[in-house]
Amino acid sequence: MMTKADPMTAMTARPQQGPSWNRRMVPFMAASMGFLFLSFLLVSFHAWFYTDAAVQAARIGALRSLLVADEPATPSPDLAGRVVHARGVAVAGQPVSDTGMGIAFEGTLAVQRVVERFRGGRKGSLTPDETRHLASPGAHLGGWSLTEPLLAADPSALEPLRPGVDFRPPPGMRISESDPFGAYQTSRPETPASDPATRLTDGDRRLTYRALRDGPLSVIAAVDGTGRKLVPVRIDGDKVALLAGGTVDAATMVAGSLKEANATRLTVTLWALAAGWVLFMIPALWTPIPRRIALTIVPLAGIAATLGAAMAAAVPGGIGGSFVAGQTGVILYVLALALLARRRNSPD
Repeated sequence: MMTKADPMTAMTARPQQGPSWNRRMVPFMAASMGFLFLSFLLVSFHAWFYTDAAVQAARIGALRSLLVADEPATPSPDLAGRVVHARGVAVAGQPVSDTGMGIAFEGTLAVQRVVERFRGGRKGSLTPDETRHLASPGAHLGGWSLTEPLLAADPSALEPLRPGVDFRPPPGMRISESDPFGAYQTSRPETPASDPATRLTDGDRRLTYRALRDGPLSVIAAVDGTGRKLVPVRIDGDKVALLAGGTVDAATMVAGSLKEANATRLTVTLWALAAGWVLFMIPALWTPIPRRIALTIVPLAGIAATLGAAMAAAVPGGIGGSFVAGQTGVILYVLALALLARRRNSPD
């Protein structure tokens, strides 16, 4: 004989369902929003500093591949359009003249002038306002003519000059005891004993010079159509050449430039990897996976994939391409964890 079940008994016998998936996902989504903001800063930092070094290393590698021989070359029409290594004693022609500041530099191949302006506010700082490259007309290296574009192609070969020692500061500019390489123009009246670098106000300017002096010089550059002038190589729109003071062989010049670029790439990547490992734990901790995995394998794999994508896009895509690739990796990481959380919390 069949009896009708009591509705109250049936309701009591049913298992109690836990919170819905949407409700469980609220804390996860809140953590993800904070994570996305912090990851934006991290990826931007990595793209900005890594890309410059990666592009520099790529340009140097391309220049090295075009070099016809490691031995020093002599001028010849047969070398027109080729990349050569030249070295010897570089001699300046006419003095480098900065007519705008009324300064002439004797015995100097090239000069870089940088003018910075102080921007006031909560975090007042000096920002670049003008950069200009000046070269000595008639400068030569043995039988090679050193052109102005060549002498401006590798700023790393320049050394800072000291106002009052290497050049006379322009009228109205003062020397700083705390900054031996800068000459300052300030808007406020100063006493003779005061240091202009310590009391900057909005609109004040700082003038610095860097120079390449004549003497022993080594160059890796292209030969122009005459076979007698050294010019930079145009690689992906950039003018590339290597200059080094002293008698330096080609392999050492390339290795030295690559060492600096690669050291920057490694340092930036390690810092981003360490910070990203901690940062990528935030969404992982809100997913239903064991804590030991959420603190190790998952965030490490996520930041490694993100930085790998950013590094792969750095040279062909520039800073923007590196950032987009890295941020895409971040978004895919969050979506993957969200999908995992949904599957783990969905009813069977």
